[in-house]
Amino acid sequence: MPSAAVEVTTSKDLMREAMSLGAPKRVPVMCQLAIGHTLLQTGVHPVDFFLSSKTYADALLAIRAQYGFDGVLMHKPGREADFVEFVESFDRDMETPTLYLKDGSKIECTRNDDPYYRAPEGFERPHISEIDPDNPLDWAPESFVRWCRHKGTAFIVEPARFPEDWYDCIDVVKESVGATHSVHGEVRAPFDHFLNITGMEEGLIALLAEPDEARALMETTTAMSLAWAVAQVRRGCDAIKISSPFAGGGFLSPDQYKEWIVPYERRLALAVREAGAFVYTHTCGAIGDRLDLMAECGIHGIETLDPPPLGTVDLAQAKKLLKNRLFIKGNIDPVNTLLRKGPADARKDIETVYEVGAEGGQYILSSACSVAPAVAKENVLQMTECVYAHEK
Repeated sequence: MPSAAVEVTTSKDLMREAMSLGAPKRVPVMCQLAIGHTLLQTGVHPVDFFLSSKTYADALLAIRAQYGFDGVLMHKPGREADFVEFVESFDRDMETPTLYLKDGSKIECTRNDDPYYRAPEGFERPHISEIDPDNPLDWAPESFVRWCRHKGTAFIVEPARFPEDWYDCIDVVKESVGATHSVHGEVRAPFDHFLNITGMEEGLIALLAEPDEARALMETTTAMSLAWAVAQVRRGCDAIKISSPFAGGGFLSPDQYKEWIVPYERRLALAVREAGAFVYTHTCGAIGDRLDLMAECGIHGIETLDPPPLGTVDLAQAKKLLKNRLFIKGNIDPVNTLLRKGPADARKDIETVYEVGAEGGQYILSSACSVAPAVAKENVLQMTECVYAHEK
């Protein structure tokens, strides 16, 4: 007689069930990693990581395998092949490898952190009243426009209009692990695009001093976010993370969140849902006073839920408030637990968070905000070992 069929549950299945508000037989684990952490752990050269889609994708796959994560997050688009044509020269061997661009700007590809754009002499953002919402980067030097595109901010408002090389990383990751692991794309939130275009201080002031101009620009940035989110789903992403880091209590009050975040992210979330994927929001810091407002955006889940002292979220209270409404991803302190403690003490903290988060399902074990560059790999592995130790 043939042997009975054995049910095989993949990482992709576990993630799907958790994001569908179910209780998978094992809590899935997946963290957002700082670029510097990926560079240090994989040994990839930062210039190659910046310029090459294949190097970028291979590094993401390698770090997923190292930690046994149930998914892969592609936090930026594939690299545009013609970017190198705007490079005057580069030095790979400096302490901070640097690309020198043809307009006098430069990009510092740090070995243990994000890359940084250093603007050419005379660079100055215009006042919001001078920004054309129908072409919001027409004032910028080419180097800044290209830098923005590398970061996912491009004045493209139709999903079919993105260059093919934007999808290069998605294609490699899908081909490698798409059948077995959850593949997540990322899009900058409308408000994140807005602040990138206006500048941080100028943009926040504009919300109060020039609200009409701010709303006009937010309409454009919403269309930009929506287009790239839908494009990634159509290319095969299972979920989209909305990167909305400047919407916490340190930047906006709950009333401002309701005015400047909810209506725009709601449209974005609806578009992702209609395209057939999960959608969740990453807002770090103090969000304990706006979990209900975040739920109003129509998302499936929330990341990061930073605990005190980094944030203001009590996981047990959040689980009770969001039960059967949103999945939760996060709450492990990335600084005081993962960075500052040894593996044994980090494991104790992780187990405490696990016990609360795992109750009733609807939870993905993760660091709250990104795993910092200097975090020891042994501490990150404690999360994977924790979920396997508790597998049903």
